Amino acid sequence: MAEAGAGGTLEERIAHAHLRLVQKQLGRLPLAYLLIDVFVAWLLVRAGLPWVGPLWLVMLLPMQVWRWRYVRRIIAAPPADPARALRILGLMLALLGLMRGALVLPMFSQPLHAEHYMFTMIYLGMLAGTGASVAGQVRPFVTWAVLAPGALAGAWVLQGDIDGLWLGALIVSLVTVLTGHVRDQGRGLRDYVELARDHEVMAESLRVARDQSEAASLSKTRFFAAASHDLRQPLHALSINATTLELLARRQTDPRIRELSQSIYRALDQSNGLLDSLLDISNLDADAIRPELADADLAALLTSIREGFAALAAQKGLTLRLDLRAPHATAWTDADLLRRVLNNLVGNALKFSSAGCVTLTLESGRTPAHGEVAMVSVSDEGPGIAPDEQERIFEEFYQIGNASRDRSKGLGLGLSIVRRTVALLGADLQLHSVPGRGTRIRLLLPPGQALPADVAAADPCAQDDRVEPLPGLRVLVIDDETEILHSLQGLLAELGCEAHCVRDGAAARASWMR
Repeated sequence: MAEAGAGGTLEERIAHAHLRLVQKQLGRLPLAYLLIDVFVAWLLVRAGLPWVGPLWLVMLLPMQVWRWRYVRRIIAAPPADPARALRILGLMLALLGLMRGALVLPMFSQPLHAEHYMFTMIYLGMLAGTGASVAGQVRPFVTWAVLAPGALAGAWVLQGDIDGLWLGALIVSLVTVLTGHVRDQGRGLRDYVELARDHEVMAESLRVARDQSEAASLSKTRFFAAASHDLRQPLHALSINATTLELLARRQTDPRIRELSQSIYRALDQSNGLLDSLLDISNLDADAIRPELADADLAALLTSIREGFAALAAQKGLTLRLDLRAPHATAWTDADLLRRVLNNLVGNALKFSSAGCVTLTLESGRTPAHGEVAMVSVSDEGPGIAPDEQERIFEEFYQIGNASRDRSKGLGLGLSIVRRTVALLGADLQLHSVPGRGTRIRLLLPPGQALPADVAAADPCAQDDRVEPLPGLRVLVIDDETEILHSLQGLLAELGCEAHCVRDGAAARASWMR
């Protein structure tokens, strides 16, 4: 029945709900009604009607069996038209009421005895049971009540004494009260069905909105990934040209050329940083980053990062310090992803510090929640972060003190990328900051699984971007981007190389054969 009532108009839903309740109620009653009917027939025999009771019982039982079998059939195969099934059940109830009402006349044709009061008590009990079994349907209940308890009330009133009048009035009052209860039950059922329908509509609206949101998020992710990739190509060519310009600037005495070269480099670094952030966040959203876990030499990694940021720290007048309290500590992590996380944290510390020291700390220890861990911290003596901002700084596009959206300060994606990347690494991130005194961000990393001597050290040239001349070197360059080919050809020529630039593998083989 649940499936049958899942759709349709409001009235069809209400009919389905009525039918479900009627089925449940009638399913509990067969044995009880059988015992009651046998007892009523026995009362008629005791009242001096030896043939009426058994005859009435023989006529009533087929009708009861018919109703019970019909109920079982609609439970097994829910009807497409529940309203029709309810009408049939209502007709059956009316026929039963007629049968029970017909029994009142012969019963009260006999002198009053205890059997009449027992008969009345049984009918009043059936009145209450029928009120529950109709599941809020007023018309079938009133029809049955008029035919059976109504006939009983009339029989008592016709006795002509005060007891009969009182009993008749009480029966009528009880019928009235129960009719009100049945009506309230029906209204409550209607309200429930309406509420369930509204809930389904709301759930469907939320599902549609969720699907639209997920589709929009997926489109955003694809756009960022495509845009980042497509924009990186011309920027790559531009960075090659900037390198060539720097080489030319070294040979010129005009300081304006060197200043122009440095300005181009700064703009390219900023643009590449923005694109890197967009690409990282789109890859995280697309679940496209898969950590490649291995043992990592943390001391070598931190030393490499410090060397990479040393020039920037000196330019800002800051001290970049390395504190290796556990110089042999290793971690089970993805060294490339961890480097990107630490680059982001160190870059932020240098960006937002105007004086003092930025410290990279390596420790090992134990925590109750994680057990043995390797701990890497980035601390600064900058302005610090207010308590109410310390959770928000990890939200996408959120920046403190950048209401004008100055792009030189980034997009506000860095710390969001850091937190999500740290989670991918199976690590934990802790933030401690005091306004006016600085900030410390600590990473708790799973310890390495190999001995420190067996761990590959970080590439010391990972941050080395120096450009040295390469005279006489023959270089084959393959790239399908024309601008990049032209840029690389110009750079290699300035380095003294003999460059052969082709667009595909076939051209590369032909060039190699020559």
